[in-house]
Amino acid sequence: MFEFTKDEKIRMFDLISAHFYNHNFGTLSKNDFDLMMFHFYIDSLYRRNSIDGQLDYNKCSDYLISKDLGITQQRVRNLKVKNNLVYPPKENDGWIKTFASLVRNARLEKDKIVISIPDPNIYIEIENYLEENGSYIEKQLNSKLMIMRIEYFIDVCLLFEDEDNRKEVIKKIKKKCKEADKDVSQFVGDSIGKTLIKYSINISTIFANVATCFSSGNIIAEALKIMIENI
Repeated sequence: MFEFTKDEKIRMFDLISAHFYNHNFGTLSKNDFDLMMFHFYIDSLYRRNSIDGQLDYNKCSDYLISKDLGITQQRVRNLKVKNNLVYPPKENDGWIKTFASLVRNARLEKDKIVISIPDPNIYIEIENYLEENGSYIEKQLNSKLMIMRIEYFIDVCLLFEDEDNRKEVIKKIKKKCKEADKDVSQFVGDSIGKTLIKYSINISTIFANVATCFSSGNIIAEALKIMIENI
């Protein structure tokens, strides 16, 4: 049985009582109460298994949570998504370090990057960013598996550069393309991935060099470099 600390129990009761003893007794639905109890559980579980903001998914997988709570893994994933909507994390970019740790274990398959994303909320963040920029991921039967073209992954890496660095990175990528005798006359900066694909610039041949273009503080690009070194 999952055990909470005394301080956690006090905080939990304060939050629960606010839904009953403020002229609102009996108004909380069962679904909302279930979600609140799941929030208490997942918040405590994640804090216990995180180091410097990076979550160890091996200790809190959907499988282990489902065994703990006696529900299906799919319901666990659904509750994780709803939990993020109703109880949003204090740090909107808190998922970045965890995503970087997942990239290190990704693999290259020809012109695509395959990443296992155990957390549906991280999956949603990346998918949304790509779609907003006209890119996409390839849908899989395995909902934890994210597959994207190398070109689109470069767009993801650019997400973690500030505006000045972004311009500099784009300039470096154009230079690498030129050095590989690629035509960059139509190169535009709004979406590097779309441009590379539109003008048939085969980035896979210079991918390792492109990975060095990003700033040293870009933890996603740094994870990418580690992945390439392990090939």
